[in-house]
Amino acid sequence: MDQRVLTFSVLGIGVLALVITGLVFFLPSLGTLGPKVVQGDGPPTVGPKDFSDGIGIYYFNDGKYNFLIWKKKLFAPEAAPVERDIAVAAEQAIRVKKGVRFYSYGLDFSKLGLIPPYAMGFCVARDAKTIEGIFPIRIKPVDSQGQIYELVPPPLIDDLSSGRVKHLFWAINYQYSCNDGWVFKFQ
Repeated sequence: MDQRVLTFSVLGIGVLALVITGLVFFLPSLGTLGPKVVQGDGPPTVGPKDFSDGIGIYYFNDGKYNFLIWKKKLFAPEAAPVERDIAVAAEQAIRVKKGVRFYSYGLDFSKLGLIPPYAMGFCVARDAKTIEGIFPIRIKPVDSQGQIYELVPPPLIDDLSSGRVKHLFWAINYQYSCNDGWVFKFQ
């Protein structure tokens, strides 16, 4: 066999081995680029098609996007929470699983004149007399058009979902306020 043919064959095998090695190690990491695909408890793929109810706030739970409509009044400004109102809110709280995610669709936070993290708030009712907060919710753009944002609750949500922090319910709100909000409870 000619020396040049042998050299090119060895080089070709070496290049092929490098390509295969790169594919084995690099291709799995491609799944972490761009939007996520719904698989088990992993983060969902998010796009305008998911928000069929129109502009607003949604929560992703149990493989479905759900539109949030009515907020609960928790207490009046400058007043203490009324135990009966807190008990009703706890009873009517939306049951969600650990890993619930929140999104806004069609609300371009960059043009609303609000300064994140003060556009959205997170509150916790530990008992019928105490609502704790306001913890800022991080607002993270999901698409380049500014139509879809993920609303990321504070790390306290992990303690609530694990049961390490006892509570009746927790709420999120547009106005960086605990006076009212969409009320949730972990299953």
